[in-house]
Amino acid sequence: MITPSHIIYSWATAKYTETEINKKRVFAIITGGFLPDIPTYLFFFTHTFLLDTAQQTMWSTLYFDSAWTPFITLSHSLLLWPALLLAAKLLKQKILFWVSASAFAHSTLDFLVHNDDAYRHFWPLSDWKFYSPVSYYDPEHFGTLFGLVDFAVVIVLLTYLHAVYRQNRWVVRLIRLLMVLYILITFTPLLFFVFN
Repeated sequence: MITPSHIIYSWATAKYTETEINKKRVFAIITGGFLPDIPTYLFFFTHTFLLDTAQQTMWSTLYFDSAWTPFITLSHSLLLWPALLLAAKLLKQKILFWVSASAFAHSTLDFLVHNDDAYRHFWPLSDWKFYSPVSYYDPEHFGTLFGLVDFAVVIVLLTYLHAVYRQNRWVVRLIRLLMVLYILITFTPLLFFVFN
């Protein structure tokens, strides 16, 4: 899934499950929502802006076999995040618990929607990959349908967050901006296809 969707899913989950106002908990869950993708962003920015690597080389070769690969792989581990979750529970570290729970949810969702770019979720114990029949982006693996469903869920969650934060003018403006951006990101490519 795309990182902004993970963040919005996490943010809405944090607010929906909130029993009392706890900004640190909400921030921890949002952080866990994007934490697994940080190595991929560092990889992208380093190769794109510092090393001027061709995008084709980056995504077809280096993403799967380079010095970055262990970090990208571990960040989506279905071993690491549950281990940190258990450690946080035993050590009574609430922030680490919520970050780990959210990162584990992120990795689990990615497990279900990555096909040819599947992660080795159980590395280093195994190199096995689950090639999901559903891809979050590839039209040959229901990517278009998944993208539209994800878009609809994000808009519903942003509408929910808009209602939750209705008293906070700045957050409401941010949510409205996010809605507009999601609509543009989703439908602009379609407009180019229709009018070209």
